[in-house]
Amino acid sequence: MLLCDPLTKIMRVISPMSEIQDQRETNKKAAQQIFDVWDGGDIDALNDVIAEDVILHTPEALRGTLHGRDAYKDNLRMSRGALPDLFFEPNDVVAENDTVMAYCTFGGIHEGEVMGIEPTGKEVEVEWFGLYRFDDGKVVEVNGLPDLLGLFVQLGVIEPPGE
Repeated sequence: MLLCDPLTKIMRVISPMSEIQDQRETNKKAAQQIFDVWDGGDIDALNDVIAEDVILHTPEALRGTLHGRDAYKDNLRMSRGALPDLFFEPNDVVAENDTVMAYCTFGGIHEGEVMGIEPTGKEVEVEWFGLYRFDDGKVVEVNGLPDLLGLFVQLGVIEPPGE
């Protein structure tokens, strides 16, 4: 008598793999919701995908480490204040386990103060890398790394390296 037929053995292997794939896709969809908010969407929509106690790590030149969903929203408001026509476009998004990694481009016209830099009226486009860690369907930690050197050069506050 067979203890387990071959089909049952295969299903035991496939089922957890399918659940992992489902979780990856769920996390990628949640990350896309965040990108949509950064691209002009309703800030309150973040309540559905960002944990109340989220931790946001940014370069110290920006704001350093921020704690809580309200601080995350304030960071977005600050960005929109500096670039009122802010656009945010994901170029490549990869999910693995509880993490989503995104390579994105954001930009707009610099019409508000940011990091002590008065408005320049210049159009900027900045590359950005973000690492989102999920727990129970919500983002609990974000590591964001914008190309600040590129931003400063575009704003004209520093000379391009080598010039």
